[in-house]
Amino acid sequence: MKKICLLLTGLLLVVACKNTTEDSNVSTIEVKEKRYDTLEKLEWLVGNWSNSSEKEQSYENWTQVNDSTLKAHSFTIVERDTVFAERVTLQQRNNATYFTVVAYNQNDDKPITFTLIPSEKETFTFMNPKHDFPSKITYTNPVKDSIHAWIEGTVKGENRKVDFYFTRN
Repeated sequence: MKKICLLLTGLLLVVACKNTTEDSNVSTIEVKEKRYDTLEKLEWLVGNWSNSSEKEQSYENWTQVNDSTLKAHSFTIVERDTVFAERVTLQQRNNATYFTVVAYNQNDDKPITFTLIPSEKETFTFMNPKHDFPSKITYTNPVKDSIHAWIEGTVKGENRKVDFYFTRN
């Protein structure tokens, strides 16, 4: 009798420990990688850009902070003096993408944030209708290693647009 009990106990242990995962309908939890699709489309900005003429030199330097954030420092030099400088943070949070600018000696050095709006393919337009100038900032990559950007808005009641062209250094 002892042999039968030991045999049954051993058989029960084998059956109880058998891996039955393949026979059951066990659902697996998928861990989805957080994607920053919009920011990935803007990674071409990363690098050093310039636009030089006889009168001035402008520079825009972009770095990638992480999967969701790009940062830039832009400045313009005229006759060895920096006449304009700004910091930019381009960040995707949830389903929105923001372009935040701090222009030195403007707006009390406070950040101004623009939100990406639906635009034509490969054109990235950021808008802040509450800000007079600019109220729109647009970036395009018309040909490899180039930026065509422009700002638009109202100055003293008149619409104004300023274009910027950069090439990769």
